[in-house]
Amino acid sequence: MSKTNEEVSLLYLICSIVFAVVFFLTLQLFPKESDKRIRLRLLTPRAAGEKKAPCLSLSGLAGLFTPLNKLLKLKARKARTEGVLKSAASSLTAEQFFAVKELCAIFAPGIYVIFVGLANVQPIWLVGLAGLGFVLPDIWLRKKIATRQKAIAMALPNAINLLNLAVGAGLDFMVAIKKMVEWSEPGPLIDELHQVWQETNMGATRRNALRNMARRINAPEVTSFVRTLTHAERMGTGVEEALRMQAEDALNLRFQRAERQALKAPIKMLFPLLVFILPVVLIIVAGPIVLQFLQGGFGMR
Repeated sequence: MSKTNEEVSLLYLICSIVFAVVFFLTLQLFPKESDKRIRLRLLTPRAAGEKKAPCLSLSGLAGLFTPLNKLLKLKARKARTEGVLKSAASSLTAEQFFAVKELCAIFAPGIYVIFVGLANVQPIWLVGLAGLGFVLPDIWLRKKIATRQKAIAMALPNAINLLNLAVGAGLDFMVAIKKMVEWSEPGPLIDELHQVWQETNMGATRRNALRNMARRINAPEVTSFVRTLTHAERMGTGVEEALRMQAEDALNLRFQRAERQALKAPIKMLFPLLVFILPVVLIIVAGPIVLQFLQGGFGMR
């Protein structure tokens, strides 16, 4: 009887841990209008003495493991993780991200124990699920970075054209960036340009601010754009001419990307054609023939 009570108590403890992890993961992954609130805070000056509203996030739960992760002597690993988190526009630190991985490594085996029961637990499944939970945040982070880079690459040609028009009309390059940030729809590229404008206001040079943006995004299109601007500034070439050349290159890259996607379309359509469409066509065409053969042998006696 005591053994049964211990198993029930352990099951309740695991359920509580799993519920807490799911709750905080939901708050972090599905925030309500958080992008809009952050954008409003960045674009509008805050009143003096404004109080920050308390909010719950995954970083609060990750704080349980963060002090332990700070003791790890992994400077290269932490620096690399910090760079990846910046590319994903995440507010987590390297220690907090390690804590998220550790929580997921606990969460996955906990789900397994709940479903199969303590009596049917197999150690190999516990180890495998713990490893899977440990790498899931890395997979999610890479997917987020790829999605963000794709969105930035799609928006870059239009942004360069607008900057070219603004600079050609007589505006300074940084003023043109400010106007674009204020008037454009929210997006990853607009957020990065706003950060460039903020860094220049804090005293950084335009070249360093643009290089920091290219380092954060880590996309070939943005790197080429920043390299062209910095080269034009170093050689004394006009920014308008550099933007015009970069706009043409960005449009050519967009057309090439569209052509590659168009060439991949027939291959992607082959599987659903063979699995879903071809069997239906065969049934429609050959079905009456087979039925007639089964009933009367094609009318022959």
